[in-house]
Amino acid sequence: MKKIFIILLFILISSEVTQAKKPRFYLTYNVICDSSLILTANDKMYLLEDIVAKKIQEVYSCAEINTFNSITQRLDDLRKICLLNDIPNDELQASIGNIAKDMSCDYLVSLKMQVFKDNTLIKITIMDSRNAKPLSIATASLSLNSIDNNSCENISKQLIDGLKTFEICPFTGPITINIISTLKDNKKEEYPVYCNESDGMYRKTIDINNYSENNWTIEKTDKYAAKGNVNFNLSEEMKIEEQNSCYECSPNKQGPRTYSAKTTTYSTLQGLSNESESYGIKVDDARAEITFLDNGTYTIRVKAASTQGEKKTKKEVHAEGVCNNINNNPETITNKIDEGVNEIFGPFTGNAHDKILSQKETIKRTNPNTNEESTITYEFNLTRD
Repeated sequence: MKKIFIILLFILISSEVTQAKKPRFYLTYNVICDSSLILTANDKMYLLEDIVAKKIQEVYSCAEINTFNSITQRLDDLRKICLLNDIPNDELQASIGNIAKDMSCDYLVSLKMQVFKDNTLIKITIMDSRNAKPLSIATASLSLNSIDNNSCENISKQLIDGLKTFEICPFTGPITINIISTLKDNKKEEYPVYCNESDGMYRKTIDINNYSENNWTIEKTDKYAAKGNVNFNLSEEMKIEEQNSCYECSPNKQGPRTYSAKTTTYSTLQGLSNESESYGIKVDDARAEITFLDNGTYTIRVKAASTQGEKKTKKEVHAEGVCNNINNNPETITNKIDEGVNEIFGPFTGNAHDKILSQKETIKRTNPNTNEESTITYEFNLTRD
């Protein structure tokens, strides 16, 4: 019966995809000692396991915690029930399934105790179960008899302090980003010209007036996941005015000519694209990731993409003079456009044990290549359980 239980447990655990919203911790232990000390050593380990579990729950109230002892007890209780009663297979499988689910975890906590004649070594390791990467290690060396509530509290604190750079309980909440970009430029060109036995002038002006505004409203819903909306408006205008007293039609024909061109571009977008999938469901293309650093600071990166929309460009051209006159109707061209945000904010003071992460700031930037000026105002207020 016990062998059947174990086989079924491994089958169910291997098929269990860690999709739980709450992070799961599973505590297991190993005691190495002389047989004459096994009862005392186990009692000390039970005390340590209990205090470590309570400390994890205290700091990470979002977590689900299961221990080797609790799983062993549940399996033993189920075994006794099976010996005394004829349980239907579906009910038995459901019970084993629930136990298997509780054994699956995001974080494996390994408690090891090795008892020597005059000393006891304790080592606790918290690992990411997906890659077996150690996240925090706590050690202690003391006599077996001195293992008490205080010593267990101290080593538990050492263990939990090592997790300050890991987002165990996800921070969630609103993130807003407003980006206003402007480009205003005026270029003038002027010089004397000569033709038809008379002096003249060449004058040209180019005026550029561009404006765009992005309003991103993002909701961080999990460790990385996010959803939200964007409102985007684009307006670009370029005017060219040219006056040439000696416009060259051919080597033998020159004369006055004026030329003007006006190009206007505009677009409006709303909503995030949803090309990404989560468990087969289309979700918004948005992501918010917090990186906690060893120096007690953190950064937050926000990435999102808008839906695809239309960008219309209208061009008006007029020319009048000695030749090559132009008086066509305005031309409008429609192209596809989408917008994205990929910003890293920080670093700010804080760590993953804080209950609230909140910041508000305005940043000004100038593109060195285009001289476009951008004003970025962001605000976030993230909390965790």
